[in-house]
Amino acid sequence: MSEAGATPRAANAARYGFVFAFPFVMVMLLVGIYVSAMHAPQPHDLPVAVVGSGAQAERSVAALDAADGSPADARLLRSVDEAKRQLHDREIAGALVLPNTSDSSDNSDNPDSDGNGGTTAQLWTAQAAGASQTMTVSQLLTPVAAASHLTVEAHDVAPLPQDDQSGMGVLYLSVGAMLAGYMAVTVASSGMPRLLRLKKLVPVLAGWSALMSVVIWTLAGPVIGAVSGHAPEVLGTAFLGIFAVGLTQAFLTRLFGPIAVIPGITLFMFLGVPASNLALSIHTVPGFFGFLHHVLSLPAVGEALRAIVYFDGDGAGVHLLTLGIWALAALLLTAGVDLLKRRKAEGRTDGTGTDAATGTGEDAAGTPEAPAARKAPHPAVQYVMLGAFPLLMVVLMVGLMLSGMHKPLPRDLPVAVVADSARAAEQTAQGLEKSLGSSFDIRPLTSADEAKRQIRDRGMAGAYVLPAPGEKAQILSAGGAGMSQQQVVQRTFGQIAAQQGVRTENVDLAPLPVHDGMGTVTLYLAIGFTMSGFIVVTIMSAAARELLRVRRLLPVLAGWAVLMATAVWLLAGPVIGAVHGHAWQILGLGALMVFTVSLVTAVFARFLGPLAVIPVVTLMMFLGVPASNGGVALHMVPGFFQALHGVLPLPAVVEAIRSVLYFGADGIGGHLGTLALWGGAALVLNVALDLFQHRRDRDKDLTDPAALVAAEPAPGANAEALR
Repeated sequence: MSEAGATPRAANAARYGFVFAFPFVMVMLLVGIYVSAMHAPQPHDLPVAVVGSGAQAERSVAALDAADGSPADARLLRSVDEAKRQLHDREIAGALVLPNTSDSSDNSDNPDSDGNGGTTAQLWTAQAAGASQTMTVSQLLTPVAAASHLTVEAHDVAPLPQDDQSGMGVLYLSVGAMLAGYMAVTVASSGMPRLLRLKKLVPVLAGWSALMSVVIWTLAGPVIGAVSGHAPEVLGTAFLGIFAVGLTQAFLTRLFGPIAVIPGITLFMFLGVPASNLALSIHTVPGFFGFLHHVLSLPAVGEALRAIVYFDGDGAGVHLLTLGIWALAALLLTAGVDLLKRRKAEGRTDGTGTDAATGTGEDAAGTPEAPAARKAPHPAVQYVMLGAFPLLMVVLMVGLMLSGMHKPLPRDLPVAVVADSARAAEQTAQGLEKSLGSSFDIRPLTSADEAKRQIRDRGMAGAYVLPAPGEKAQILSAGGAGMSQQQVVQRTFGQIAAQQGVRTENVDLAPLPVHDGMGTVTLYLAIGFTMSGFIVVTIMSAAARELLRVRRLLPVLAGWAVLMATAVWLLAGPVIGAVHGHAWQILGLGALMVFTVSLVTAVFARFLGPLAVIPVVTLMMFLGVPASNGGVALHMVPGFFQALHGVLPLPAVVEAIRSVLYFGADGIGGHLGTLALWGGAALVLNVALDLFQHRRDRDKDLTDPAALVAAEPAPGANAEALR
């Protein structure tokens, strides 16, 4: 083979390699980091306090310190005021206040007192420091109180507001800042590389950071209502976060060129979210993320915003300093790289500004300039065009996902009351409906077995089984159907039973295994399969558009779907240990999801090219995640997202995987039907669009004499080809 023939082959091989290597690496990083960090949260060295004096308090501290796995770092405090101060300063996550403990002074004058003059202990937490952390503290400290025959009364020094009961407002403000920072620079590096010159980048990035901080705050605050007050401080923190991330991404672009998005998204998102202390307590994820919590940009933005919004700004300074260090370091390193490249270029040029070896010009970022084919639009128009994509993505992500999950309150959550007689069940249900309002859809039943059947079929979230005289009431639920809805059921019926003086027993009909302690592995698997589908076709539409023709697309996507389903399952299952068994079912569901999402993306890519990522990510992720019943229970999101649950592919694959893992595949048929409908419709559209394109090209050729002449083979060409 001649050298001339080998060069195009090598170029095509490199091009196709990039099309598939890029999404493979992205998906493996996301699934690997998220699943390994968050699939089995267990407390370790969680700073808690016991408030009291005497032997009882010392025994409680010793019991916490002696627990297997060192879940707590316990300390003894003498006053409630000191515990409140440390909670407010986030020095501790919770405090168990034993009876007869003074608010402002200790009991050191009576060191032998057991402090057991009462029967109620106070459990103090700061929910604004992390909703999941509050739950972990309760699970850790309540048994300690029970061991001393004490009941627990909950108190909160910093409760979350009614409009942000999950703390999602700060999380999505922070994630939006990350997205606005790295995505804008990534788009500019490919669409307008001269903009990355520092003398242009700094003022433009400053303006962009100011604009996006206003956009993100407006969405989260006035529009959605998840964050209120502290506007100047929130805007300033968001500005600094976006600016620091943008400068860091510019530096990464200097080092890695077009693939800088991979290290960028890994630093800012894949590692940043588990280390943020926003989604999960940093004391429940592997220790490596505890180190990253003090280093990365996302935790710094999140903790600074949390301090500003919920703790009067106390503790924000150190996190703002972290962001300042990132910005300054990125600025200096970028300037250093530019200086080195400039000196290197001066040594290799012929004095015309052109590389003597290659004959190509380079801008200050070391990016080859595209040849001028036509007059470029006005710079202001170029800025608007470049900024429209990241602006739209940030608005869609923050707006849709935050509006779906910032206020997870039960809405017509289906539950049952079970009694021996229909009359008793009906009367109890009517009484609970008056007190609970529209939060629950309460159904009277006379059979506990029927309630269990409906819970296992996921037609009902839980049931309260009224007790016989002298026995405990049962609270039935299924952790495998969703941990958040199980917690609501157990907490609500537990409080009702406590008010009535009735003892209760929690019965979990589908308990979550230790390796999926939060029940979110199904969501991470589904997201991995979804990303595998849309990223590959998005890249294909830009770098290998010829593969979008159906006769090539179908076999390529079929092979890709099998590969990615296998890779995601191997990583989440045998490697990390978050999935046990059911290999063939998971592989089949994964391949079907990857194939379906790929075909859907291909339809949009035929019209929009790489911009197909906007409608596809909106459908599959920004709408799909809140509607999935994977992170937040379905009956705890607004009705709009509940309606999408039975329509979109992501909820379908989440429920299908959940059915396989925890319910013996019962009820999987409807979810498979949803995926089949999406895949079938996308296949038909791709075939129809292919035929239309082929016919249009043929008609164009028939009416274009120049095309007909060009299509004629040169004299002797066939003979030459045979030789």
